[in-house]
Amino acid sequence: MAGYFSFRKVITTYFVRTIYALGFILLTSGGLGVATWAGLRLNAGTIPNRTGIYFIAAGAGVVLVGNLVWRMICEFWLLLFNMHALLASIESQMKSETGQHQVNRDHAPAEAEPESVASERPAYAVAGQSVLGLS
Repeated sequence: MAGYFSFRKVITTYFVRTIYALGFILLTSGGLGVATWAGLRLNAGTIPNRTGIYFIAAGAGVVLVGNLVWRMICEFWLLLFNMHALLASIESQMKSETGQHQVNRDHAPAEAEPESVASERPAYAVAGQSVLGLS
């Protein structure tokens, strides 16, 4: 419960998946319904042929393209919330690594400490180069 109230646990991914499933069902049933309705009206001769064909094409487009666009929108939202989970796991991993390094430094001899610390640090900046290393 503490993770829930401190917003450390994200429940939105389950919410987005549920909304996606409901949207998929609505888009598919709506598109098929429009296409079926237009086909029945064409068969009965109550709407013009061109209008009926447009409605059938619109229904098929909603089923195919509408569901594809809906999937992309929901995947975008899931991507945003999964980035939060990934950053949280990186943070916890960094905390555990920091704790391990502190334990190792406590048991190391005083003379060896500067060399071991210097060898573990990567060189990030080189004089005369940009941050990205492009120049």
